[in-house]
Amino acid sequence: MRLEDALLYLVLDASLDDAVDAFCLKAIAGGVDVIQMPAALAADADQLQKLRHVCRQSDALLLVADDAEAVVAGEVDGLHLTDATASVGQARAALGGAALVGMSTRTRSDAMLGLEMGLDYLLHWEGPLSPGTFATLPGAAGDVLFAAGLNSLEDAQRVVDQGVYRLCIESKLICEGDVTEQAAAYSRVLGRSI
Repeated sequence: MRLEDALLYLVLDASLDDAVDAFCLKAIAGGVDVIQMPAALAADADQLQKLRHVCRQSDALLLVADDAEAVVAGEVDGLHLTDATASVGQARAALGGAALVGMSTRTRSDAMLGLEMGLDYLLHWEGPLSPGTFATLPGAAGDVLFAAGLNSLEDAQRVVDQGVYRLCIESKLICEGDVTEQAAAYSRVLGRSI
């Protein structure tokens, strides 16, 4: 999977139990392309390796939040910085050139700064307001921007109806019932037939 081809991004909650690899396998079957693992889960080397294996076998990207050492040690695809004030330069220096680096933003100015810093992608946490922010970012059409902060399938539909075609969902949105079907519902909002 190339980041440019990714449409559905999943942020895992640190409270997920030992079956996180099975949860992710089901989410990937529902169309998830990118999985972000919290540093708390990535600290467990066995758990990190299990999830890396699931993602590699399923052609999904695996990112770790805020822990460059875990990214390097676990040989995963990249690092996600949850704080817009984090040093992108330090992250790139720690990871080398091949790893992806992305960031969470909550304001238009943070999103612009992220784009200027040359991040590989942004998660923008304004929920249904994300399309308005994306529309005002210079050159944003060529960048990988995910609308995050969504609370429901209806939020996702509103965002997509306004022209956004990449979504970020949190694991809490798909953990009730059939994980694959819940993820697939978000995939269908994006026009995929899953």
